Amino acid sequence: MFKEQNVFITGGAGFIMSHVSERLAEAGKNIVLFDNLKEHDMNEDMKALIQKKNVKFIQGDIRDKDAVAEAMKNAEVVYHFAAVMGTSARFKLEIPTVEINVIGTLNVLNAALDAGVKYFVHPPRPALTQWLTPYIISKIAQTQFTELYHRTYGLQTIGLNIANCYGPRERSVLNPNTPKPGEGKKLVATCITAALKGEPLPIFGDGEQGADYVFIDDVVEACISAVGDHGIGKIYEIGTGVVSTVNQVAKTVIELTGSKSVIQYLPMRTGETKLTTVSDSTNAYKDFGWKAKHDLKAGLKKTIPYYAKLLGIKSPV
Repeated sequence: MFKEQNVFITGGAGFIMSHVSERLAEAGKNIVLFDNLKEHDMNEDMKALIQKKNVKFIQGDIRDKDAVAEAMKNAEVVYHFAAVMGTSARFKLEIPTVEINVIGTLNVLNAALDAGVKYFVHPPRPALTQWLTPYIISKIAQTQFTELYHRTYGLQTIGLNIANCYGPRERSVLNPNTPKPGEGKKLVATCITAALKGEPLPIFGDGEQGADYVFIDDVVEACISAVGDHGIGKIYEIGTGVVSTVNQVAKTVIELTGSKSVIQYLPMRTGETKLTTVSDSTNAYKDFGWKAKHDLKAGLKKTIPYYAKLLGIKSPV
């Protein structure tokens, strides 16, 4: 755990950062959570977290540069994870996507420089840069601006290129694709929810595209362990190093839940092509001793009970 006490987190009520915030609060850090709550609701765990004396929640928008600058005062470590998500969910929403993911990031970067923060942790562009979507384009620009602020202005950035993270609190549906409703889904959460309800598991394409799926507890550990002089100016890949196809994920969910659901194949989502990606976390292990501890089955076993509880049914795991 890093020694700095004052932490500022954008997207603080989101999936990944809500878990990171809990860990940091337990360690006694002074945390300011900054989130507009437009992408998600404040869940019960977060409502309990913000009651702690060392946690302050500010409902704000990163497009408001003055609000960001005021909220970031005295910060030593910044986690900038606020963004609008969805590879296929931002079509016909190009302008607000750029306003939030790019202009909003510039506001956060400038505030971090002015505040003299020691470490600026961010998730750079995803590996799927071949996809041509508003989200991917905005993330490439966001990443390049962050690199510019490091190289040119001396901001001490640390990048975490996180693989397909899953676990409790992940939303099964992000924002819908405006031209084609139904495309803005997260695979693991969607599959678990459908399996528990006995509904078809929707798979885009033939399901043979592969990716690296990393459990939230491992990601939290990476987010905290990466903070330090060892990471300045670097980008670390955070994943298991194991490829699972979409079909394998869906079939494993069906197996673990004991569901009678079937797989429903749908056309590939807008702007996406069939790809396989995997992380190489060698440098993360070398620099700060991180490697994933959960394989897919172990992570799913810890995830399924959360969605069963949401649905008000007994967990099969």
